[in-house]
Formats: sequence, C-alpha cells, structure tokens
Amino acid sequence: MHDRRYDGLLLDHDGVLVTLCSRSTLRAAAREAFADVGVDRPPTADVDAITIRVSPTDLRSVAGRHALDPGRLWRAREDRIEAALRSAVETGEKVPYDDVACLESVSVPLGVVSNNQQRIVEHVLEAHGLDHLFETVHARPPTLASLEDKKPAPTYLEAAAGRLGCSNPLFVGDSDTDVVAGRRAGFGTALLRRPHNADRDLDVDPTVDASSLDAVVAEL
Repeated sequence: MHDRRYDGLLLDHDGVLVTLCSRSTLRAAAREAFADVGVDRPPTADVDAITIRVSPTDLRSVAGRHALDPGRLWRAREDRIEAALRSAVETGEKVPYDDVACLESVSVPLGVVSNNQQRIVEHVLEAHGLDHLFETVHARPPTLASLEDKKPAPTYLEAAAGRLGCSNPLFVGDSDTDVVAGRRAGFGTALLRRPHNADRDLDVDPTVDASSLDAVVAEL
C-alpha cells in the first residue's frame, strides 16, 4: 500500500487551477484605476508598477509621484482588476485547466491559497463549479495592508493549513514565490509546469517538479 506522505493539499489559484489573464488585460485595468483617481496619462512605468507583483514600497512611490493617497489608488486598482477578471471569466479567457478534474478523487482536504483577491478567487471557483472541491480559500482582502501578507510570506498558507487541520500539507504553485512561501511554512512544495512556466529555471528547488496535477496527486 502507498504510504501517504501528506495530510492535505493546498493549491495556488492563478496558473495552477485556472489560466492566467493576459498582461494587456491587467495593464488596461491598472490604467483605468489611475483615471478613476484623476490621473489621465500615467507613465507606462507607473501603470506597470501597480499591475502585478505589486510591492507596498512601489505602490507608495507611485502614489507619491502623483500626490495620491496610496490606499485610495490601491482600492481603485483592486476594483478595476476585479472587474477585469470577472469579465475574463465571462468571455472564456480565464478557465480551469483540464487536469483540475483529477482533484475530484483526492481524499485529503483541499484548500486554495492565492495572492489574488479573495472575492475574485471565490467568484472564479464558483463560476466554474469548482468551489465544492475546497474546504477553505485564503487570499487577500482589497486593502493596502494585505500586500504585507502576500506570498512569499507564509501567512495565508499557515492559515489555510490550520483551517484544514493539516500538519503536513503539500503546496502546489507555479513560481519561485510559491516554493519559497511553502518552504517558509515548513510544507512540501510542488512546482507545477504550465505553458507560461514550462521552461523557467527556478532559484529554489521544490520538493516535486510536476508536469500536471495528475502527477501532483500521485504524490499524496
């Protein structure tokens, strides 16, 4: 009999369970957020700085250059990103990967841990009929303070494992940031290869380098 190593499975959302949105879609949303706070022609560098992988330092610097309250700019950005991703679900740009179906047969508890907004992750999972698979979802509220808890901080991972009652879960992600977060939490990590990261070299080694979710499930 197979000796099960893990007592739970935690998964990133974007790029693991569902496809990524195009950078142009997200950049357009960020540009609209500037317009919402009265900045009609923001420099491209400033738009890019609040599009993805946003740091609190960069956000405050951008807001300062435009004499804006960082919290106000960030909330405008979060609302525009949410609207863009809801639209991406409706148009079929953001869909589940085919191998997500294998999660139906997993016997350990499942959870989602994401740097995306909680309201977005919950909407995407519900819209695609995946919400029943997961006992917990841990992602960000649309606040400036939430940036401090993003992966690679282990905050959301530890909270999700606690909610599931797991002491040794496997965390599945698609980036160095995910692997680092999992290691900081003391969990096993699986780097899942998708088209967007198939040839990417990592700066940190995961426990498992997997070509599909089926391969991940085989590790349980």
